[in-house]
Amino acid sequence: MKNFKYFLLFLFLLSCGYSPIYQADQKSNFKLSIIEFSGEKEISRLIFKNLERFKNNKSSNVYNVNFISTEENIVATKDKKGNASSYKITIMVDFNLNNESNDKNFNKKFIKETIYNSMDNKFELNQYKKNIKKNMTSQIVKDIQVFLNIIENDL
Repeated sequence: MKNFKYFLLFLFLLSCGYSPIYQADQKSNFKLSIIEFSGEKEISRLIFKNLERFKNNKSSNVYNVNFISTEENIVATKDKKGNASSYKITIMVDFNLNNESNDKNFNKKFIKETIYNSMDNKFELNQYKKNIKKNMTSQIVKDIQVFLNIIENDL
């Protein structure tokens, strides 16, 4: 009887319809033909590299992509002497998809922000800032991939 309960539990778990979002060999139902970007060069290049894999898809749904990335660094807090003790970095990406054949347009704004502490060594601070920007950009790329998968399922 105990084995039968485990068998039923196993059967229900297998039939729940789970499918991974970030599946590497998943074929997309659309193609990105023209990818244009502007704004912050480093952020835009990382996003562009990840979107290039959708250029080789063979599909009748062809979309043009245009995105603008911006970065904003501000001083979040200061110490008693007036020196910056922490900074706030905000990365924004305005993402636009356009299908000219059926006039479908999709727009989405992706925003990531974080606060980081200042360091005495400016070289280490710049390296840390670059690492934070890279991590935030990779999170935005994952959000874009989820957005593209949602659009694909709505088609």
